[in-house]
This record gives sequence, structure tokens and C-alpha cells, in this order.
Amino acid sequence: MVLPKRTSQCVTQQAIEVGLRLLGVSAAVFFLLMGNASAQPIIRAIWLDQRDVFDSTAGEWFFAASLVNALHTTTRPWLVADELLFRVGDQLDTAILYESERNLRRTGLFSRVEMIVDTVGPDAVEVTVLTQDFWSTTAALLFGSGGGIASLGAKVEEFNLAGTGSRLGVEGLYRTENNIGWQGAAWLQWRRLLRSEIGLSGRLFAHRYRTIQSLALVQPYRTLHTPVAWSIGAKNHYGSDFYYRGTSGQFELLPFHLRRAYGWFSIGTTDDDADRLFATVYASIESVRRIAPEFRQAADNCGRVMVSLGSLRQHFRRVTGLDGYLIEDVAYGAWGAATVGYFFPMNSQGERFFYVGGEAEQSAFLAQGDVYFFGRISAGSGYDRGEARYTTIESFGLGHWRASRSVVIAARFWQQTVWNWPAFRQLVLDNDVGLRSYAVNQLVGDNRLLYNVEFRFLPQWRWWILGLSSVAFFDGGTVWRQGTPFERTRFYHAVGIGLRLHLLKWLDDGGILRFDVAYNLDTRRFGVVFSSGQLFSAVRSHAFALPTFYGSAIDVE
Repeated sequence: MVLPKRTSQCVTQQAIEVGLRLLGVSAAVFFLLMGNASAQPIIRAIWLDQRDVFDSTAGEWFFAASLVNALHTTTRPWLVADELLFRVGDQLDTAILYESERNLRRTGLFSRVEMIVDTVGPDAVEVTVLTQDFWSTTAALLFGSGGGIASLGAKVEEFNLAGTGSRLGVEGLYRTENNIGWQGAAWLQWRRLLRSEIGLSGRLFAHRYRTIQSLALVQPYRTLHTPVAWSIGAKNHYGSDFYYRGTSGQFELLPFHLRRAYGWFSIGTTDDDADRLFATVYASIESVRRIAPEFRQAADNCGRVMVSLGSLRQHFRRVTGLDGYLIEDVAYGAWGAATVGYFFPMNSQGERFFYVGGEAEQSAFLAQGDVYFFGRISAGSGYDRGEARYTTIESFGLGHWRASRSVVIAARFWQQTVWNWPAFRQLVLDNDVGLRSYAVNQLVGDNRLLYNVEFRFLPQWRWWILGLSSVAFFDGGTVWRQGTPFERTRFYHAVGIGLRLHLLKWLDDGGILRFDVAYNLDTRRFGVVFSSGQLFSAVRSHAFALPTFYGSAIDVE
């Protein structure tokens, strides 16, 4: 049974509680070290200590904090309990406690999560699960500018609906890009249907050129001990894609209608002492209409069955001060998968071919955690009677060096290349992708290479719930067509500086406002970028991934 526990009412009382808990933890560690596995203490009780968005015992409290707390629905106790992997009567296992803490933090609902162990006897402990909620209702003014385009609108989202961890949001945005004008979106993510492992997600998006509708049921790999995952879903996309015609910035509309139904099923091992192994089957059927055969995209009007075998190694490290000031759990280690597939025509416009592909990732923290590297490579190709088609290779690199407590140098590298690709394809290199100050949708090719370096300064001081950081950056990249020698491609570069305003009561993605001033080294002009979030994260976690038709994702808006 999980029992609620009242929040401390004064600083003195809190200090006493902390001291007693530290003594309890020390005692628990002592008994664990002195005893054997059979003598591990038993969890006698589990307490919940749930804190509001603003804690009256902390320095974040202000005159209207009680009103803000009253307007927020605290996360339901049962939601916290459902994420715990231990129960009353279990032996104390610190690995299980830490995984439960990671699960709670991964929900995105809490700014603070702690597991506190109190020893209440030589063979018994009590565990207090302390959580503090994020402010979950976002009513935001959306604005962005850069690369010759601008956007302005508003969004209202509740990501802890009625304290259940579900998301519901609506958005309206006016965009100057491609004369899109107003667009709207609505989405729902029901985390657990009837407190089961199954979630529901749906999304509706529309503007004058395109409408997207999607719905899915999914049971994900929620923990390291989840043995089975699956999903079924459907998509209905219609309207027009954008075909960009070189450096002029002009575009042509490509009407289309895509209907797709899909499903996948995966089995994973749960051995704590070895890499996790996964066997996954993915299947889909679809119907696609395009304006003309020359704009057919890869594997249009094909059914597909793909099978993959994967292996995942995860170690976890808590980090902060890399992208922002909040604590995040990074899974480092490795991931690899091999995929075979069969594509078959759904009508006269479809294709038939076999497919093989694979991907590998590796990461590590070095020099006591101050240096980090992440590398990923993927490749795949289809085969029809010995003839290769849809051949692709993609590599991605990421790293950082924490030069001091407040200084981080982060860099990323991203390369995408195809051969024998007999279908419409376009990749864009612009301000939105990561080449700041360059006009959107004017640098287009079949292949792309991008690299970014950022010198980040995140000072340790805070003011109330706000933080301020700065950055100096260097961006570069190129795009080129199939058949063009790489040595003939032209590279583009920009340098600049920027500021980041961090809102510490919101998730990092929505809680960072970005302002960059970039100098275009080709046009010799300055550009200003307003946006949210960091351009790229300094870390990346390894996770289970579905079988993939590599290289099929393209830029159509």
C-alpha cells in the first residue's frame, strides 16, 4: 500500500527530517554492506510526499504562489504509485528505486523527484517518494523569426490533465512561410487507459495546404522490465507538398492523399545483468495518390513487412547544466539493430523488392563525466532481382566537453547520402534545420551535411524561477544532388552569439526562449533568430527503435 504523507510546514522541521533521513540512509547502507543478500531489509511502508508547483519551504515562494498552486491540479497519487517498481513487502533494491525515480522523471510531470529511505529497524525500512510538480498549464504566445520568415500565434496545453499525466492542447499560428497564413492543431495523449499499460494518442493539424489526421493505441516499453510492446494506428494525410526550385525560394504545389494503417509487435528480454534483446515485427498497408509519376516518393502504394533484431545496453547518468538547469537522466551505452523486409505493391503504382538495413549507436562519458561522445550510423538498401535501389547511409555525431561548472562546448555532425534513389526526394538546409541566418527553403538537394559548434555559458546563479545563459556558435553545411561529386559542392557558414532565458518551472523544451544574432559569411549580413529550446541537445539517450526504411524521410514543408 502506498500512503500519502503531508508536506513539511517549516524550514526547521524540514531540516530535522532531512537529518533523520540521512541517518536512516546511512543505517540502511550499513545493514546492506554488513549483511548478505538474504538479510536485505524489507520495505515496510511506502509514503508519498507530493509538493505543489511552489514549495512554501523553499526560496521559490512568492506572494502569489498559493494562488498559482490552487489553480494547479496536483498529480494523482495513483499515477505516482503506478510508476513504482517496488511494493510493500519487497526487499530493498537500490537499482529498482533508482529506476522508479527515472520513470517518474521521464513522465515530464515533475521538477523534483527523490527516493528517501528511512531505517525503522534492523531488517525493515520505509521509503518516501518525494515529487514536486511542474506547472502544467501552458498558455503561451508563440513567436518566431529567422531566415526571412516569421510566425505569431498562441498555444494552450495541459500536460497533466486533471492530474492524470495526459496531454491536451490546441494551437493557432500565423506563418509567413510559403504564404501559409493561419494553421491550427489539436492533440491528445492519454497516458494510461483505465490505469492500464495502454495509451491513446491522436492529432489533428491543418492549414491552407495540408491536413494531417492520426490516431494510435500503444503499449510502450515503459521500464527496463517490460517484456512486450505493441501499437496499432492509422494516418490520413492530404493536401499539397512543397517542391522547392533551388535558390529562388519559389515553390510548386504537389497535391497528394495518403492513407496508411500500421501495426507492430515487439518482445524484449528483461535480464538485468545483460544487454536487452528485442525481436520486432512491423507491418503496414497504404494507398497514395500523387499529382504525377515523377513526384512519386519511395515505397508509395506498397505494403511492407519488416522484421528486426536489436540489442540495447543502457547505463544511466544524471546531468544538468548542459542544455539547461533541470536534472535529466541520460541513457548511455549502445544500441544496434539489423532489419530485413519485404515490400509488395498495393496497386499498379506500387513496387516489389526485398530490403536489408541496420543501425548502430555508441556513447560514453569520459574524464569523470566531463567529456561525452555519441555516434550513430545507419544504412539500408532494397534489392529487386539483383538490382540495388533506395540505397542510403546516414551518420550522426554528438559530443561535449564540460570545461568548467559553467562552461560547456557542444558540437554535432549530421550526414545524409543516397544512391540509386528512383523517387522524388528533397532535403533542405536553412535556418530551421540549423544553419542560422540563411533563408528558408532555398538550399535544396538529395543529400545533406550539417555541423554546429556552440560555446555555452550557464552561470550558477538564479533569480527566483529564472535562469539566463549565453552562447557563441559556428554553423556550417552543404546540400547536393545525386550524381554530383562531393568535391564540387559549395559549403555555407554562419557565426554568432545568443542568449537563452530559462523558465525553471517548465520543461526544458518549452521553458527555454532562444535569441540568436547570426552573421551570414556568404551574404555578409546579420540575421536575428527568435525561437524556443536549444538548437540541439548536448546529449542523446539510447532507446528501443522500430524497424526503419532508412532515408525515406524528406522535407516537404
